[in-house]
Amino acid sequence: MDLGTVAALIVFAAMVGAYGTIIGAGGGFLLIPGLVLLFDLDGAAAVGTGSVTLLVIGASGAVAYDRRGLVDRRAAVWFASGSLPVALICGLVVASRIDRDAFADLLGILLLGLAVFVVCMPAHHRVQDVPPDAVPRQLPLAGAFVGFLSGTFAVGGGLVSLPILARTRRLEPHRAAATTSATAMLGTLGGALGHTLAGTVVWSRAGVLIVGAVIGSTAGARIAGRLSGRTVLALVAVGLVGAGVPLLLTR
Repeated sequence: MDLGTVAALIVFAAMVGAYGTIIGAGGGFLLIPGLVLLFDLDGAAAVGTGSVTLLVIGASGAVAYDRRGLVDRRAAVWFASGSLPVALICGLVVASRIDRDAFADLLGILLLGLAVFVVCMPAHHRVQDVPPDAVPRQLPLAGAFVGFLSGTFAVGGGLVSLPILARTRRLEPHRAAATTSATAMLGTLGGALGHTLAGTVVWSRAGVLIVGAVIGSTAGARIAGRLSGRTVLALVAVGLVGAGVPLLLTR
């Protein structure tokens, strides 16, 4: 890679890392389309390379949240019991079998669908936590669906798990976002392992992206929790539409 490409990758990953940490739902829905449209990676390579990068973003954000005592660790572990193995299988078997053009179309439709979901998602009210030993049975099942999204597209996991965790565990908004960050990171771990075993990770680019992601996620963690819920949802919706539309229009 030339120096211009390296610099572009670092700046791009830093922006995605900051954005993903601030919204508490990762930045895969910006990272993966960007790797496809801006850096000319095919679907499987973009997801594999992006998964490794998102793992770093997720780990940095999750650790920052956990140090502040915001992560519901029990819920995160039960959610990951479904998401991690499914993400690993999808990363190893499913993603590499999707045609490049079909991947762009499917990802674009998925992102626009998630944008509608985010806009229509009801606001969460401040409520008491449920007892720590009460684990809803649907967490592993919901985690399996998130694992499919993470392993196949490396997007959507945090956006789907956020309302599920907020409702089933009755978490306050910031605790729900923090726990989502942890669950998304664990799901991404499964996807990254699967893609590594499948050989779809472009390590030369992943290493550069990780540098930028660490810089961005560290900066984003300082801002996380300071924005209103409405502002965060607006940032998410704009990002989803902005990433989804070009995928459907570009060939």
